[in-house]
Amino acid sequence: MIAGRLTHRARVERNVAAAKDAWGNPVAPDFQELYSALKCFAWSTSSREQVDGTKTAMFEDARMMIFLGADLREGDVITRIEKRNGDLVMDGRLKVEGPIQHKHTHGEAAIQRIS
Repeated sequence: MIAGRLTHRARVERNVAAAKDAWGNPVAPDFQELYSALKCFAWSTSSREQVDGTKTAMFEDARMMIFLGADLREGDVITRIEKRNGDLVMDGRLKVEGPIQHKHTHGEAAIQRIS
């Protein structure tokens, strides 16, 4: 069973702003908490630095396993991942990139931090 492997807890937010402004552009995002402790297991796969002229950005690619049926989708933001005992695993805003992949026993999401 995958349940024994999901030893981390994630705080997840979703943008609930769906309106458009007077010019037809989306209004400012309004992120609301979706999960305060989503059972998961997260790990970092790679990180890289990109330099463009005078700007430098750090990219971190990570993966996260979740239970089947969890309401997680592309564009959701993970604000913190910690172990069951509260120890920090990953902090900061990580965005869910692409659709959740359905595996035999769990779902798997690609998450990315850009800072």
